Amino acid sequence: MATDDLYLRYMAAFEASTEHTADCTTCQARQPCQVGAPLHERFARLQDAYRRRQSQRRR
Repeated sequence: MATDDLYLRYMAAFEASTEHTADCTTCQARQPCQVGAPLHERFARLQDAYRRRQSQRRR
């Protein structure tokens, strides 16, 4: 089976976002900091893309 690049990027973004949030009290308060905002946005974009693709495959 081929490596799913989108899934790998999605999971790496999830890990980066959650690791940052674990150490950042600003992001823990749901107010993304200057460093956290791009991490969280990347995760959200990749998650949306992955879910969209999964939805299209089910059709």
